Amino acid sequence: MLINIERTAFLEVNSLQKYKKLFFSTFKLCASTFGGGFVIIPLMRKKFVEKLGWIEEDEMMDLTAIAQSSPGAIAVNVSILVGYHVAGFLGAMLTVLSSQRLAVCFHPVLS
Repeated sequence: MLINIERTAFLEVNSLQKYKKLFFSTFKLCASTFGGGFVIIPLMRKKFVEKLGWIEEDEMMDLTAIAQSSPGAIAVNVSILVGYHVAGFLGAMLTVLSSQRLAVCFHPVLS
């Protein structure tokens, strides 16, 4: 992948701040989204493309297409790919944790 201006700008920010921003952005999106995995895609696009400028529009479309073709929940797949694209392996792990945090916490309570 080519490093573009937005990703370079992301990498220049203090590493702790960027990872916190990535984690909490994904956490808020996943915590407030109801209606299935496809609902989160436009919200992630709005957050990461329009507001933060970390990803370009065509890159988000490509990541969404890859996520759709991968097995598993699309919300988790998109989170993994966005996190990896923006911040590498650690970013992917943070976005997975943030997207599944509520499910892991509430599953034992509701069972």
